[in-house]
Amino acid sequence: MKNSELLTTKRRDLDPIEKQRRYILRCLVQKNACPNCGHMLDFFEGAGVAIDEWQDKAGGTPCRCTVCHRELRYVVPFLVLGGNGGWHWHLVPIDPQK
Repeated sequence: MKNSELLTTKRRDLDPIEKQRRYILRCLVQKNACPNCGHMLDFFEGAGVAIDEWQDKAGGTPCRCTVCHRELRYVVPFLVLGGNGGWHWHLVPIDPQK
């Protein structure tokens, strides 16, 4: 089943693993502000991938703001407060050597 189909399928029609994947996808489509410029973007926009192309894998996915082009890191805090999908963006420090 494609990721986009998971978001539109009724919960009762999903097996337990699909329910978990759906929960993750619902969190990732929440838009949060870039800490550099304030542009609201979801994880998929920042990663530059379509929702159906994304696969959860170890090591993280490189992300970038589509407006200011700063490198971003997707962060899930230890304690979740607020209604931002349970995650936020952090800026990746700029390497002065580059």
